[in-house]
Amino acid sequence: MNIDTATQNMIVTMLAEGSPVWYVAGMVNMRSHDVYVIGRAAGYPDKAKLRRAVWAAKNRTLQAA
Repeated sequence: MNIDTATQNMIVTMLAEGSPVWYVAGMVNMRSHDVYVIGRAAGYPDKAKLRRAVWAAKNRTLQAA
């Protein structure tokens, strides 16, 4: 599975906002299992871990700019 960083960030953000895996998979045109694996790497199903992952990614991009 070769997914670009922007797509991974979008998947994690949508899961952190509370969207179900099947919905996110439909939005990014991927299998639910692939979306689940990406979310699991970021802390899914723990929404707090997902939010921290999104927050950390935004801070990294702000500091780099």
